[in-house]
Amino acid sequence: MFLADQRIEIDARPAPPVPPVLEVVMLGHCPGPDDGSGASGAQWQRVADDEALLADIAALGFSREVRRLKALRAGVDSAGRSVTPEPGDADLRALYRLPLPIHALGQFRVLFPYSFDTPCRAVSTLAGDRAWLPRAVQDFFEDSTSLGREALKLWVIRVPEAEGAHGFLPDTGAQLTDIGRLGAFERALLPPRAGLIVLPDLERLQVPALLPDIPRMQLDNPVPAFLPVGTAVDDGHRERRRGDEIPHATEPLPPEAVIEPLIRTLARLRPDMQCLLALPLDADAGQEVPVPAPAWTAYLTRTVGSALKEGAASLDAASALRHLQWIYPYLRGADRPLGSPCGLVAGLQALTAQRAGPWRSIGERPFAGRDLPWPVLDQNQAAALRQAPGVTVLLRHNGRIVVDDERLCVPYLPLPALRQLDAARRGQDHWYSAEVMRFMGWLQRQLRALGERLVFDADVHDPRTEMALRAFFTHLHARGALRGARPEDAYRLAIRSDGDSTLIADIEIAPAFPLDLIRITFLQDRHNADARVQMEALDG
Repeated sequence: MFLADQRIEIDARPAPPVPPVLEVVMLGHCPGPDDGSGASGAQWQRVADDEALLADIAALGFSREVRRLKALRAGVDSAGRSVTPEPGDADLRALYRLPLPIHALGQFRVLFPYSFDTPCRAVSTLAGDRAWLPRAVQDFFEDSTSLGREALKLWVIRVPEAEGAHGFLPDTGAQLTDIGRLGAFERALLPPRAGLIVLPDLERLQVPALLPDIPRMQLDNPVPAFLPVGTAVDDGHRERRRGDEIPHATEPLPPEAVIEPLIRTLARLRPDMQCLLALPLDADAGQEVPVPAPAWTAYLTRTVGSALKEGAASLDAASALRHLQWIYPYLRGADRPLGSPCGLVAGLQALTAQRAGPWRSIGERPFAGRDLPWPVLDQNQAAALRQAPGVTVLLRHNGRIVVDDERLCVPYLPLPALRQLDAARRGQDHWYSAEVMRFMGWLQRQLRALGERLVFDADVHDPRTEMALRAFFTHLHARGALRGARPEDAYRLAIRSDGDSTLIADIEIAPAFPLDLIRITFLQDRHNADARVQMEALDG
């Protein structure tokens, strides 16, 4: 048999990309010049021409926005009539509040080419006058670019600068079904595979505008002299005759105004998601450099402490704090005055989940990039922040940035299990591991997706649901997520029925990390087309 006989045809095709294990959503500012069309530097035409990108946006429920973008690009609607202006066209051209799937830094630069160099409206001495979202996107892809191409997916949502810090906060009474009325944060909850939310420009706005930097030595101004054009005479150490004033300095929001809407919305609408947030800075009379804002650390410590003592009502609010992972300190480099550390952390978390599994911690894994943590912490300061209020601390080790422990400020325990533990057992360190929360969230998303695939064609007597669940947990055991010599030692599965339509699977798993037992209740109701997952962490 010869190839020339054409009886064998070779049709080589690339393998389909591996879907991302952990998707991330970033909200922030993308400043740009106003050309009169309302686009404000956003290249909306490229979005309208990209069918794959539009398909991802439409899958979230934004079909009307997709059709409008195509009509604005073509100049005519689907019926062939000329497009007439509508009230929301300016925001649509600016790509405000529209989730955009980004797979590489170059793609972001194409869509927002002016975002790195255009000054923002809000200016501060320490945080500068540039948006933090572009650098956070760059940090997110830093590890995957330097260590090899990986299937990472980042959703970027542009927030209008005019809305200030309130543009990032959710409406605690919003429902995800009314997509047209959702704010930027609620729209960040729509990607079904997303597990992390990052808010770099909210962190920038929380830096006090007049918070001073380290004072630099002032030198005498040089004697005026004729110099060739292009000679650099400003070395940054001399007194300027015209100081840079801070216009429209606004006060940062108090901790309860930021924390409570975030955790309530996540606990109600997306209990499988986390939000990475840098601990705000403030001045301290006894310190030369800024310190973690005492009002924020006191609020977290007070909330957790009162909940553990009082229980009941306050326990509900404190347990929702597990949806926030606090990061400290910030990043600083030669070309960056100050920046958010959350983009770098989220990038390594997504990369580690893709390569080793979402149950793996990023502890002791070096970060890519040249920026360094600032303010610099010693071991005692880092240990104190990890212990109370419970912060994931970036440290410099052998010239690289590392995280020695991913930390939560409250134990990851559902309320019934938290009430059953005494104070000594509740304070054990393994309950505070942030990778546990990340793994449990991923597990909820996977089981919910499985239930949604089977909800229309499986009844209570159909064995496919049990077979699919056993195959899923056996695969987890084979990858090292569950401990035990055999799959039978790693999980237990019991199927029962509550009526003719509801299928309930009681699952107990033994994770490889230091949790003894997790009980999962998987409910599938084919009459209501619903699949729900309830989890309970047990000790012993």
